[in-house]
Amino acid sequence: MTLVETIRYYLGWCPQGSYRKTRTFINPEPDLPVPAAGPVAPAPSVTGPAEHRPGYQENILLLILLLGGFFLSWDLRLFALGGIISALVVYWDAGTLHAGEKFAEESFFGEVTAWRPQTWAVWVFIGSLFMLAVYTFSRQEIYDANN
Repeated sequence: MTLVETIRYYLGWCPQGSYRKTRTFINPEPDLPVPAAGPVAPAPSVTGPAEHRPGYQENILLLILLLGGFFLSWDLRLFALGGIISALVVYWDAGTLHAGEKFAEESFFGEVTAWRPQTWAVWVFIGSLFMLAVYTFSRQEIYDANN
């Protein structure tokens, strides 16, 4: 047996072996009977399709791009490449936040919560680190306004 197979065997993950770790229920008080599972109640019916949107979460990739942009600012080519990558990431992230969906009109100099993903990508590409910082720190406000 090789070292890797031995480690897998002791951890309980050995596809070729029959050794498998299982959990068993131990009755803490043997004198008391263990309650049996009763009939299962039917699940409540759903009247229509429900959309599930998870709660707000920070995007670490945006913070890494923002900090990396400060270190790449000394080389113009890397800074431009970072701006393109940042614009693409912001476009994708604003789409996942449903940015601008609840607002009928959009203005370039209006409320940032009404901006759509394309607008955010253009502003991050043009404004580079400054607009990436604005997007990163107003992300929760955008999420709250559009959900």
